[in-house]
Amino acid sequence: MLRAIKYELNPTNTQKEHIKRTCGCCRKVYNTMLDRKISAYKNGNKKVSTYDLIKELVPLKEELPYLKDVSSQALQQSVMNMGNAFEQFFKRGNKGYPKFKKKGQKDSFRIPYACVIDYDNWTIKTSKIGVIKFYKGHNKKINGRIKSYTITHTSTDRYFISVLYEKADRAKLNNNKSVGIDVGIKDFAVLSDGKVFENQKYLKHNLKKLRVLQRTASRRYQQGKKRKEQSNNWKKAVKQVAKLQEHIAFQRRDYLHKVSTWIAKNYSTVCVETLNVKGMMKNHHLAQAISDVSWSRFIQMLEYKCDSLIKIDRFFASSQTCSKCGYVNTAVKNLAVREWTCPECGTTHNRDLNAAKNIEREGLSLCGHKVSGYTMLAPEYIRTPLL
Repeated sequence: MLRAIKYELNPTNTQKEHIKRTCGCCRKVYNTMLDRKISAYKNGNKKVSTYDLIKELVPLKEELPYLKDVSSQALQQSVMNMGNAFEQFFKRGNKGYPKFKKKGQKDSFRIPYACVIDYDNWTIKTSKIGVIKFYKGHNKKINGRIKSYTITHTSTDRYFISVLYEKADRAKLNNNKSVGIDVGIKDFAVLSDGKVFENQKYLKHNLKKLRVLQRTASRRYQQGKKRKEQSNNWKKAVKQVAKLQEHIAFQRRDYLHKVSTWIAKNYSTVCVETLNVKGMMKNHHLAQAISDVSWSRFIQMLEYKCDSLIKIDRFFASSQTCSKCGYVNTAVKNLAVREWTCPECGTTHNRDLNAAKNIEREGLSLCGHKVSGYTMLAPEYIRTPLL
């Protein structure tokens, strides 16, 4: 299986300039080839392949000599990325051409072959750039054959390398333990055995500071607009906003990794709901809270970490079904109802815990496990501390 590990680089000033130059050249090639592809498509020539465009790199280098200073593999990979993006144009039903890349937005380039990593000296040997130092203390080491690597320059002036490598399949748990997960906003995740992972609300806790920085950046932008020239103070304010947003994103990703890893290590079968997050985001009262919890990213992590992940249908009434007798109570659709009593058997349910139990039962029945009757899987909440 393929895995990726990201390290933060500590390049010299010369190496930083080379990375920026390579990102700029790849962006130029991407936009140029995308423009040619779109023009050919509009003129009725739909058979221009990605390999035809790669051949055009040779005359393009004669036209733009600075392209010769960077890795040719990075330029070719940039054309292939454009080709993949254009294929998605057809899969989406011609709903829009790929967008042109802009400077400062996801500046990166990919080299489709191996780099050499020295963990004794904490260095990485790359093509054209040479030996780059990376920060010590990373506890994960690559144990497999390296396939490619991607170097990224962020808007906060940080440099990262993501190394893709082939790893042997890990041994499965086979502990016959299953769990259902109900994700939410009040609590991030409630497990069917009663464990609860709290919603850390990283964005909400930093929202006041973020708004102050955004207003400062906006005010300085308007001042520069009147002078018809943006000042260095505006650039500093924009960088401060980007740094805080990056900090929030790193906090959230770290928490998602800790929770998903803990679940994968303790349960061999995990059952979750198929969520329509895009549709939920249309609710402007909850859109910010939904984006902050990042359910989609969490489920993606579970997919590659767990032995078996079962997704149940989004229309399954997990919160309305009594986990003891199976009675469907349509009167508790309102999300404000956090606890309800089953009119059939008289059992009092916590909404999220009851949903998690039903998700586990439905998931196991979908994959062929014999599930007899409705049983209470856990008597109460068990608050799980941050790992």
